[in-house]
Amino acid sequence: MEAVIPILTLLAILLAPPPHPYWHLDETSGPTVALSGRFTPPLGFARVPVDVGGFAHFLRDLPLSPDRTNVLAFDGERLSRPAAAIVALDVGDRDLQQCADSAIRLHAEWLFATGRGQQAAYHFTSGDRTTFADFVSGETFIAVGRGVQRRQGIARRADHPSFRRWLNLVFGYAGSRSLRLDTTAVPTDADLRAGDLFVQGGSPGHVVVLLDIAQHPDGRRVALIGQGFMPAEDFHVLRGTTDAAIDGVWFNLPGPGGSLQTPSWRPFERGDARRFRQH
Repeated sequence: MEAVIPILTLLAILLAPPPHPYWHLDETSGPTVALSGRFTPPLGFARVPVDVGGFAHFLRDLPLSPDRTNVLAFDGERLSRPAAAIVALDVGDRDLQQCADSAIRLHAEWLFATGRGQQAAYHFTSGDRTTFADFVSGETFIAVGRGVQRRQGIARRADHPSFRRWLNLVFGYAGSRSLRLDTTAVPTDADLRAGDLFVQGGSPGHVVVLLDIAQHPDGRRVALIGQGFMPAEDFHVLRGTTDAAIDGVWFNLPGPGGSLQTPSWRPFERGDARRFRQH
């Protein structure tokens, strides 16, 4: 009889569903719908092929709330935002996960979901670099003047709750300015990809993320765009005017010398396009 228990335990492990690839969502989190299933390309357009397992593929199937479009701040306050959908991504209970932080969060979660969480590394506005691997080994930071100072403590688990605690540390010291240290400029003669960012650094600055891209046979490209904002709030898919977006959500992407019009910020220039070094 004693030998049966390990066998049953092993079967339970083997038959258990794998962790949800998106920040460990499960049935207790409520139903979701994939971004690709919620928004179909405009008439005459087709989604641009992406590599399975890549950042663009991860974003294309982001889980969305099936019925909510109102944006909530970290403290539960209802905000007025041009949102077409809400990504089922937790914000936390502190004013940390703002626009640049939301972009970092998505990129970091993709690394974690593909087994590369230990490779996640980002810069603070001070220029200091932090990695999840170092955080697991016990490293942390404290604010000193306008900079930070490294401290060494006890080792931590390399699980997802620890990953979230590390990301909160990143959010506290990173921003739209520091993103330039973690990204490269997208040449103006290169095609934009899902996962690319438009970044205007500053205090305040702003960052939006290209979530999915569709192309017309005549070469025109449009994109679904997502953003967080200030205060820390739900990451949401943008809804635009008919002049800026087809079907209200597919924004016209700029060519060389052009600009990207979004409803919450001044126009982004094509030269503001950036790409994470790991993509």
